[in-house]
Amino acid sequence: MSIPEDSKFNTGLIISKYRSKDIVSLLPLLAIEFPDWSLKKIKSYIDIVIEGKNDVSGILVAKNEALYNVGLLVYTFQQIQNKQISKTNGENLSKCLVVENLVASSPVLQKMVFLLLIEEVIDIAKNHNCELIELPKLDGSYQLVNDKFNGAVIDSGNFRTFLDLNKISIPKKSL
Repeated sequence: MSIPEDSKFNTGLIISKYRSKDIVSLLPLLAIEFPDWSLKKIKSYIDIVIEGKNDVSGILVAKNEALYNVGLLVYTFQQIQNKQISKTNGENLSKCLVVENLVASSPVLQKMVFLLLIEEVIDIAKNHNCELIELPKLDGSYQLVNDKFNGAVIDSGNFRTFLDLNKISIPKKSL
């Protein structure tokens, strides 16, 4: 079994960055996330994400011990207007890692896969000096994320939720 050097093991799952232009192994997950998209449109979207530099966008995958993809997270870095965190310099723009897409292959694994992918994205965000992570609205699928990072969760009152990285104490490291 060949495991990429930049992988992280967690509870039998391997979390790693996805850099290949070959999306065949991702198609089952991408088909769940984009059921109405053509293969051409999916490939074009993934090409844009992968061709972006590490400081613009990326993809994380969660694999089981058999190296089957069980989870996928697509992220971008953006500057967002931040009313939740007051800043001493008067500026209210914050560097934010935005989780664009998050999907798991199995409802049984979903909560754990989401937690592990979010933990890894926290490391990436901290290494890129982000202040926030923008997530989809936290529902039951994110129970473990909400439980673990409850003090850092900012509910925006709409379809997105934020994690305040200043309230999460995980040391910086690189994937």
